[in-house]
Amino acid sequence: MSTQLKIDDSAYRRGEEMPVVEPAAAALTGRENNPAEVQLLLACARKVIDEATAERIRTLLRGSIDWSYVIERAERHRVTPLLCQNLNEVCPTLVPAEVLKVLRAYTSTNAHYNLYRTAELIKLLRLFEASGIHALPFKGPVLAALAYGNLGLRDFGDLDILVRPQDVLRTQGLLTGQGYRLISAPGPSLSELRFSPRNKDLIFDSANGRVRVELHWRFTGKHFDFPLEQNSMWKRLESVSIAGSVVRTLGPEELLLYLCMHGSRHGWERLLWICDVVELIRAHPAMDWPAIVEEASNLGSRRTLALGLIMARDLLGLELSPEVWRTIQVEPTTESLATRLQESLFINNETHKGISYWQDIHLRMRERVSDRVRLRLHYLRRYLRLAVVPNERDHAMLQVPSALPFLYYFLRPFRLIRKFGLPELQKRARGRDLGDSTTRDGGTA
Repeated sequence: MSTQLKIDDSAYRRGEEMPVVEPAAAALTGRENNPAEVQLLLACARKVIDEATAERIRTLLRGSIDWSYVIERAERHRVTPLLCQNLNEVCPTLVPAEVLKVLRAYTSTNAHYNLYRTAELIKLLRLFEASGIHALPFKGPVLAALAYGNLGLRDFGDLDILVRPQDVLRTQGLLTGQGYRLISAPGPSLSELRFSPRNKDLIFDSANGRVRVELHWRFTGKHFDFPLEQNSMWKRLESVSIAGSVVRTLGPEELLLYLCMHGSRHGWERLLWICDVVELIRAHPAMDWPAIVEEASNLGSRRTLALGLIMARDLLGLELSPEVWRTIQVEPTTESLATRLQESLFINNETHKGISYWQDIHLRMRERVSDRVRLRLHYLRRYLRLAVVPNERDHAMLQVPSALPFLYYFLRPFRLIRKFGLPELQKRARGRDLGDSTTRDGGTA
């Protein structure tokens, strides 16, 4: 049995309107028919285990478990600390000693780096404040504190910080002064930074490579609009204590809306994002649900809210009252999309998902005509870019004089036709990436 697990520093760098219906029963489609390894991960992906869940875990462990698969999937879905805690508490004698050793090592390392990054976050926030820059940390340490009450229980690799658009360049200068290096920019190259309200972030690495900062001025790109920061958000921040310091961040209601938007935009590909929704709600039982739904309506995010709650209900047993579900008004299209995403959650994540996949699920998530139009235009630009913009394979096929780079634009269609033929090229253009590179509506969390 191989239980190899990386715990070095590199592991941490990281349509149509439908009628309203009542939500379906809470059981995941075939949840009990999932492999024992998947059932085990779902049972352990929570902060607190009740006795019924504990007994289910013990029953699963008495059977045959592929621990290599469990460890690999836990790391991929960022739930190793939760898995380790619950196996330790519920039934350590039923887990192979080698497995527990690996899980404990990962969890210890995760806690160490989480504390390190949290200290760095506090230092940066104080630096920004001293320079008159209002900065809003979200996810990462503040989410670990608000939802889990423990910095070591959530696996995070980035520090996400939001500033006002007019403060972006000043904040970049402060980060550079602290030794941070810009590694990702919205422009065509790092040397051609083009600040634009349509874009959303810049990514920096610290000098020692142990901290990555995502500097946001929007919560998401303009194509998947979520204009929370335009709705007087800066006046409604709440305080949270992390590592002995008090910082200002989103309140639980607005953080829930963001988490559901973020997870939906990324197709709920990571179990951790669903855990975040569940633990945030359980940690704040007095949430104002009518206000949440009203704000979701204002943001055009009712479907993403409903989708996140359905994923949390079906996979991790989140319980909400019938009154809350009636307020949310789940649509059939959202239920069917949730089923589709649940079925793909533990399928090999390397399975290719092309532009048409993301266009389809994103359009299903948008309830406003204006948002769907914006998305269609965004994906049309992506299709056109893939079709006409030369890449390294075009450059490798033929060397043209440096004074005539435009010739590659004429070369690219002929190269694609030569490689695939017209029928196959049309098929790939509809569903994939024109055969050159994996593309998706990506981003990091």
